Amino acid sequence: MSYLLIKDGKVIADGTIRRGDILVDDDTILEVGFSGDIPAGCEVLDAQGKYVSPGFIDIHVHGGGGYDIMDCTEEAFCEVANIHLKNGTTTIVPTAVSAPMEDIFEMIEVCKKAIDKCPSIYGLHLEGPYISVNQKGAHNEKLLHAPTAEETKRLLEVGEGIICRMTAACELDNMQEFAQTLKDHGIGLALGHSDATAAQALEGFRWGFSHITHLYSATPSVRKINQVVTAGVIEAAYLDDAVTVELIADGNHATEHGLKLAMKIKGTDNVVLVTDAIRPAGLDVTESYLGAKLPENRVIVEDGVAKLPDRSVFAGSIATMARVLKKSMTHYHLELVDAIKMMTETPAKVLGAKDLGKIQKGFKADFVLFDEDWNISNVIKNGKVVVNA
Repeated sequence: MSYLLIKDGKVIADGTIRRGDILVDDDTILEVGFSGDIPAGCEVLDAQGKYVSPGFIDIHVHGGGGYDIMDCTEEAFCEVANIHLKNGTTTIVPTAVSAPMEDIFEMIEVCKKAIDKCPSIYGLHLEGPYISVNQKGAHNEKLLHAPTAEETKRLLEVGEGIICRMTAACELDNMQEFAQTLKDHGIGLALGHSDATAAQALEGFRWGFSHITHLYSATPSVRKINQVVTAGVIEAAYLDDAVTVELIADGNHATEHGLKLAMKIKGTDNVVLVTDAIRPAGLDVTESYLGAKLPENRVIVEDGVAKLPDRSVFAGSIATMARVLKKSMTHYHLELVDAIKMMTETPAKVLGAKDLGKIQKGFKADFVLFDEDWNISNVIKNGKVVVNA
């Protein structure tokens, strides 16, 4: 046995903040509010009154630290995981941008190898290529298409046990069959980069779509279609209580009022904060790439966000979850317990991860410690201190 005692922290658990100690046995939380004799050989981490949160869970991350998972190398996967781990993300879901299918299959094979080396990698999220041309955002329009039975079969064969979620547009051809097939294989299906009407989205929810990828970004609201006022994806998400939503809480993609409206309607149980981070996350650069390092994938970085060179749309964020924490408090003006829940417990719920996202006996010993200025000092993954500033 390998014990760790986190001493004298402001523990964020069960919607409260309480001063106390936490005892960890190997990679599992043994006791919250520990007050007994310290086991022999126990490592002690003095929190010195800092906040102790569950480890952050980011379910939408393309890259960081100069790497993107579409580099298709184990090094890229592990470097992306590590830069975000240093910023508090103890569970990460690497996310693929739309690409040629052969590149996606290659990336999946690499992920299978990388996941054994990087314990913070939970599984894979495919964002595209089954998304709407009208709501493509920064995705390459030439790569977008509807799913086919043949492609779906190969995706499931290659991605078995690795793909945990997929973003698609429910209004595309063959989507009912696609949704049902993914649901049958236990893969979470999210509606995103979709031009669906509310009626189409609600139908998609019945097929198996259960989550909205980056609400307010490439998810249209009320508009006129052939001179008829028509509701969209946002209204459908608000109408279905079972549907969860995620927002990019980088201070650029989502407004304070938009985020608070989502929280008011859906509740913190159903709202997730994500980074949607791309290659330059964690770096001070003015140019980078979304996906592979190709001329057509070039982006610029200004005003704290990535954009296409013509500045027509955002191209992902440069945020880490450490930045999301700060923005939650200083830009969105959230209550700390609400922000932490949407960065930990709720994303764990979306993933179906029953032992992550809470500081509770029997859960994984993943923690983040930070001060009153929201600066991270310590990160603990599986009971091991990996960051000790």
